[in-house]
Amino acid sequence: MNLQRSDSKNKISYYLKRMAYRGFSESEVLDGCSIRSSANPSEGFRAAPDQYRKVISNMLRLTGCESLGLELGAEIKVSDLGVLGYATLSSTTLAQARTVIHRYHNLNEYLVLPLDHIHGNKWTCELKEMFPLGGLIRFATEEFITRAMALSSTLTDREFLPLEVHLQYPEPAYGSKYSKIFGCPIYFDQPKTLIHFDARRLDDPIVMADEDVFSLCDQLCSQLIKQQQHSDKISERIRYILLNMPGSFIGLNEMAEKLSISPRTLARRLRSEGITYQELINTLRKELALEYLSCTDLTPKEISYALGFSNVSNFRRAFKSWTGKKVSEYRQE
Repeated sequence: MNLQRSDSKNKISYYLKRMAYRGFSESEVLDGCSIRSSANPSEGFRAAPDQYRKVISNMLRLTGCESLGLELGAEIKVSDLGVLGYATLSSTTLAQARTVIHRYHNLNEYLVLPLDHIHGNKWTCELKEMFPLGGLIRFATEEFITRAMALSSTLTDREFLPLEVHLQYPEPAYGSKYSKIFGCPIYFDQPKTLIHFDARRLDDPIVMADEDVFSLCDQLCSQLIKQQQHSDKISERIRYILLNMPGSFIGLNEMAEKLSISPRTLARRLRSEGITYQELINTLRKELALEYLSCTDLTPKEISYALGFSNVSNFRRAFKSWTGKKVSEYRQE
């Protein structure tokens, strides 16, 4: 196991590799994305939401495969996750692997954020968009589920299937593939996207468990996180934290606690970057509002909830102050 170059991996690199296997060039996949090919394999590279949407749209168009998400998720290898993958591979049980992925989630990239909890023998993952995906939510959901199944099966050397799958979107034309791949009851047009697993599977042993290798990988993951924190601007770290908390825009004091610094230090570091905490919150809310209005059919009320507003009237007033336009006027353009 070579860990010397096992750093954090980015999702775009994975897409390029899998599309190359299908016979498509980097330039075809990245068309219209403003991404330099040489930047993709670099440690720490993260695509912007509009770049992700364009890349996924390109892949679907190039392959002509509507169910591409199912395929790309199933093709994931542990090594595609870099050192984080090796940390899971050397864990003792699936539960420990899950804990590691949660602890070092900043080394992973998500299109949909899994919010999971365990109740009795049921392990439930609720999926929420990291950013507006519009019609691409189906791709992102399919990829997440088959990826979770593939990785868990690899780690335990046992088939890993969900108990139930609840999806917010309508059944696609290729819906029969879902039943064949997931092997469980599937419900479409649901209020939330929920994937239920058997919580008892968390006790499954990892076939390549190795305490020494795990200890090394855990240290390397910790070092990578520290490097990220040292190199990133504090404003960028805050944006990433907020994007990982859909619908929650916490105050400065709570954010300072998450960053393990004092509120005064946080405010000072933001000032050194030429921005205040509230300005950062407003900017992120504005960006997300514009994306939701452009890329989804969500109602103003639903968008206001996603942006953490107490009611839709407050959202409408804020939007008018940001853009000088009413929500309805912007959507009609």
